[in-house]
Amino acid sequence: MSRTPTLRVAIIGYGTIGRLVSKALQNNSAFTVTRVIDRNPETAEAGARDMNIAAWSRDPSDAFRFSNVDAVVIATPHADHAELTTSALYHRKHVFLQPPVALRSPEAFRILSMAKHSGLVVAMDYWTRSAPAIRFARGKIPRPTFIQIESVVDPLKDTWAGEAIHGGVLAYTGNHALDLACYLAASRPTHVQASGGRHTRRSGLADTISGAIRFANGSLARVIVGEFGHSQTFSSWRLLTADAIGTVTATNNLRNAVSFENGRSTSAAKCVGVAPEASFTRSLTAFANAVAGNGRPLADITDGARAVQLADAMYEAMVSGKRIKL
Repeated sequence: MSRTPTLRVAIIGYGTIGRLVSKALQNNSAFTVTRVIDRNPETAEAGARDMNIAAWSRDPSDAFRFSNVDAVVIATPHADHAELTTSALYHRKHVFLQPPVALRSPEAFRILSMAKHSGLVVAMDYWTRSAPAIRFARGKIPRPTFIQIESVVDPLKDTWAGEAIHGGVLAYTGNHALDLACYLAASRPTHVQASGGRHTRRSGLADTISGAIRFANGSLARVIVGEFGHSQTFSSWRLLTADAIGTVTATNNLRNAVSFENGRSTSAAKCVGVAPEASFTRSLTAFANAVAGNGRPLADITDGARAVQLADAMYEAMVSGKRIKL
C-alpha cells in the first residue's frame, strides 16, 4: 500500500459547512489548507486567519490556477456546484463536494462522465452514511425489504437553500435522503412514484414531497422531505428499516436506534458522534486514501449523480402522476 501524500486543499465557500470541514481538515494530517475562498471578502479573510494562512480571495478560479492546490472542497450554495466541479476537473483538481453535485441529472451525468475520463477523485460528503445509527441499522438489517426515511426542516424562508435557483428542500436535505435510501437498499433504483406540493410557503418549488422508490433487488423505500418544521415528536431525521424478521428505528436526529425481532426489542444504541464534523473526518480520510490509490471514497460521483436522477424523477412523477422508470 502506497503512503498517503499530504493533499494541498483550497476551501471554496466558508459558510457553516465550510467552517465545519475546515476544522476536520486542521485535525487531519493528510491535508494542508493553502487557500480559503468566499465571495464575501471579510468571510474569506476570517477563514484564512482560522487556518493560519495568508492566502484568501473572493474568486473561485484562484483555486484552479495556483499550483499549490491539489484538491478543492466545494461548500457553496447549490447552484454553483456543477460549474465549480466542472472547472476543478478541467484544471486537474480532485474534489470533495457537499451535495448535490448538480440540480439536474443531465448536468450530473455529464460531470460523472468527465470525472471517469479524468481519473480524478470526486467524493460526495453524504454525512448520513457515517451516522452511528445508520451503521447500527445496516449491521442489524443488511438487506432490508422496506425503508422509510423522513427529513423535516423548518420552512426555508429567508435562506438561500429555500430559493428555487438552489433546488429547494429536495436538493437541501432531500439529496442526502435519496442517497441514504440507495445506500441502505444496496441496489439500483428502477422506478419512482411521488406526490407533493407547496404547503408551507409560497416557494418556487414543492416544499413537501413524498416518494416511493423500487429497487432492482425488490426493496422498497419511502422518502419524505418537507419544510413543515420541528416539533417535540419530530426530529429532523427519522428512519425505519425492516426485513421479514425484524425492524430498526432511528430517531433523535439519527442519534438513537432500537432493533426489534418478532415484535420484541432486542437491542438499543444511544449513538454519539453524529455531529457533522465527525462524519467529515471519516469522509475526508477515505477521500485522501482514494486520491493516493488506496480504496474508494465513502460516496463518489456515481452516488451523487444517482441521487440527482432520483430527484428529477420525483419532480417528473409529481407533474405527470405516473410511475417513472429509470
